[in-house]
Amino acid sequence: MAEVTTRRLGELQRAVFTVLSDQSAGLPVQEVQKRAEQICPPTPFEEQDYPKHPGVRRYPKLIRFCTITSVKAGWLVKDGGVWRLTDQGQDAFSSYADPEAFQRAAVVGYKSWKADQQSSVVYTAEEVAEDTEAIRLEAGETQPRRAWLVRGANVGGVNVLPRWFEYGFCSIGWSEVPDFKSGTPKIEIAKLVKAALPEAHIVSQGLSVGVLDRFVNEMSLGDLVVTVDGPKVYVGVLDGEATYTGESLVTRQRSVAWSNVAHPFLRSQLSQEAADGLRGQLTLSDLTPQMSEFAHLGGVEIDPIIELTSPEASVAAPDQRLADRLLLPLEWLRETVDLLNDKRQIVLYGPPGTGKTYIAQELCKALVEGSGGEYEVVQFHPSYAYEDFFEGIRPRLQQDGSAGVAFDLVWGPLRRLADRATQNQGVPYVLIIDEINRANLAKVFGELYFLLEYRATSVSLQYSDDKFYLPRNLFFIGTMNTADRSIALVDAAMRRRFYFQSLFPGADPIKDVLPRWLEVQGLPGEAARLLQALNETINDEDFAIGPSYLMTKRVAESGGLERIWKTAIIPLLAEHYFGEGRDIEVEFGLPGLRKRLSGPTPVATQPDPAMDDAGHPGPK
Repeated sequence: MAEVTTRRLGELQRAVFTVLSDQSAGLPVQEVQKRAEQICPPTPFEEQDYPKHPGVRRYPKLIRFCTITSVKAGWLVKDGGVWRLTDQGQDAFSSYADPEAFQRAAVVGYKSWKADQQSSVVYTAEEVAEDTEAIRLEAGETQPRRAWLVRGANVGGVNVLPRWFEYGFCSIGWSEVPDFKSGTPKIEIAKLVKAALPEAHIVSQGLSVGVLDRFVNEMSLGDLVVTVDGPKVYVGVLDGEATYTGESLVTRQRSVAWSNVAHPFLRSQLSQEAADGLRGQLTLSDLTPQMSEFAHLGGVEIDPIIELTSPEASVAAPDQRLADRLLLPLEWLRETVDLLNDKRQIVLYGPPGTGKTYIAQELCKALVEGSGGEYEVVQFHPSYAYEDFFEGIRPRLQQDGSAGVAFDLVWGPLRRLADRATQNQGVPYVLIIDEINRANLAKVFGELYFLLEYRATSVSLQYSDDKFYLPRNLFFIGTMNTADRSIALVDAAMRRRFYFQSLFPGADPIKDVLPRWLEVQGLPGEAARLLQALNETINDEDFAIGPSYLMTKRVAESGGLERIWKTAIIPLLAEHYFGEGRDIEVEFGLPGLRKRLSGPTPVATQPDPAMDDAGHPGPK
């Protein structure tokens, strides 16, 4: 993307703003792109298709790509295929006539949004998906793509960095492991390591496999390479494939164009997040989240929009269609998504039947999968452990027919999803933790308790000793049943790390869900009135009964309500009040509730013979 300069990005953005400057209601995106192309015609480079994607013209994708900064700066709204300027956008268009100044101001606004995540922007799932595609296309043309820390100051007690700098390479050892080609599957590398290092601990073998795989397979031409020698930090760009020398200490080498050997910068010049990435003992680790900072301080020239190829992912804004489908207020949905984007982790809590898990999954289907991301669901329970959730040593039968047992380090759902999120940081990934309060959280979360609060910081893991951090594009939605454990019993550590959104049957946003559902389905409203009467009788919001129990067409069938009460609601209440000596049927059964709803039975009166028909005293 050398042909795309900061000035050119500004010219493209200002063309879009020129089109929209007198369109207060906005225009369809296709019309915006058509008119912008007339104002700012494509260069020969922009007229071409993407080399790796024949038939996909670059110019319209570049229009989408470059305007992401303005969306995040709050200048431009992309809402369901219609683009329009905000008041801030109109002001920016007037204030920054020079294209380069305009682009730089947009990037400043983008960075401000990225730093605090406080500003809410209208950015629907369909638009996020389209922009994400543009990001991926441009990212495929942009280098460097990732950043790596490779250690060489103490390899078996020897500082090999002078050789690196003199001959222009970086290296790792493992001379005991024979040569293998780039692209060799990780499982095959594991076999080579096990054969070469049979006495090594399984964790040590796993670390070796990870380093070898990253060095030979994952590191790509154009990636940033960082190394340290005491307080000094050196930066270069990878420009060669892996070669095998067989020489001790520097067995596997890759060519590097070192940038600042004569003038290294100091660790103290780095931000806290970037400096933390240099800690730990791993020979090779990922520094991609702080790539731009290392490149800038190391004097490595990168494209002016390199940060946008790995943007700050967020969950898209919900729209009225989703609100109508979920029968929930749009304002509540937007607040929930804003909270999730702000802290990256929330808990939906309430009594049974309030749709906590359903809402979490529907939000993810519409707003996460709809923008190219992924989500997974796990359920906590009393026997759930760190080894299930994150990683642990698992036994397996040997495959050689010896009936022996081998032990593997196996990743759990969190580690797997975090790995996929790290590889694709432009889109959101969500882990839904159902019944989050049913497990021993301190035992299950382990290091995650720390990482939830300090996202950019990495820690060494219990089993693999890898350096691990939570990528910013990994979100958590927990659900918590208050009938099992009140929110008042949640410890302070968890309260500090999560936002909490309540879902109670007698309050917004749940109180009108059942009446609205019955109305949409054309069913009688008796079920909603009975549920309200039941919860008023229970008189405990933590154990109120949610509308999900009655959101079935069977409520209108003959005996349908009776069946639901008998098989679902009464057993739940009987368990809750067990041992209290209460007559559950009398207090909470349908006959009693219906009687209460109908009001007191009027008492029949006999006419007074001393009164005439008009109620006046009659003859005696």
